[in-house]
Amino acid sequence: MIGEALLALLACPDCRDELHQTEMAALECTGCGRRYAVTDDDILCLVPSESKALPPEYQDPDYLKMSAVFDESSSYFTDANPVFRAIHTSSHRTIAEWARPYIDDGWTCDLGCGRGFHGMFYEGDPSRLIGVDFRLDSLQAYRRNAPEPVLIQADLTRLPFRNEALSRIVSIYSLEHVYHLSDAVSEMARVAESGNRHFVGLPCEGGLAWGLGRKLTSERAMSRRYDLDYSKYIRLEHCNDATDIIEVLSDKFDIDQRRLFPLPFAPVISLNLTLTVSLKVVAAV
Repeated sequence: MIGEALLALLACPDCRDELHQTEMAALECTGCGRRYAVTDDDILCLVPSESKALPPEYQDPDYLKMSAVFDESSSYFTDANPVFRAIHTSSHRTIAEWARPYIDDGWTCDLGCGRGFHGMFYEGDPSRLIGVDFRLDSLQAYRRNAPEPVLIQADLTRLPFRNEALSRIVSIYSLEHVYHLSDAVSEMARVAESGNRHFVGLPCEGGLAWGLGRKLTSERAMSRRYDLDYSKYIRLEHCNDATDIIEVLSDKFDIDQRRLFPLPFAPVISLNLTLTVSLKVVAAV
């Protein structure tokens, strides 16, 4: 059964009306009547009936081939060697530090959670952590290692939450992947509780250090391992540069804190590898 506290957060991604639980353990919208499945491993499938289309370039064979092994390939960045792991964990560690004073304040939602890597850094009650991702297979991998968090399959451009439902939003290494970025950021601002701090971690995509590092490491390794043009894949997969994401975020949020890695004393994206920011929703005028 889905608890009343969680139901109070949710909304139909199609019409944004309330959801209630049926006798068959599914979720049903009180407005449009659409039903949403809950999997056997308690993943809520709240994808809208229609998502915005991607351009035809996303049907490229190399892109589809690499996307099929997305979860498998991500272990290269988390487990391959201590240097990669330090880079990958930098935003996770910063956000865990910044969120610590607020960790028991309501619900935390990890947008674009993937297989739940941030769960290792989350210090609050795991049953009050919500993981959201579009990839059901990633959420299923998350669930196998973590029975407590709420996991929701959803589209970041049409989130299944009521206005200001989420006390804390965390998004780490996900916005660079979102083709319809403005829509996703608008949704983040809609569901984020105003006055609270929310946190975003980004690779310094578009920067000199990040681009050179990829050329020397992952581009070579992935191209050989999967026999494809990894540079073509990454142009589509990382469709947003860090500076572009910050510009879009700034339309909806006030950025009140920044930290760059590994050179925080050199506050230039081009010389660093990750950027972490703390945000508050822009007050309505």
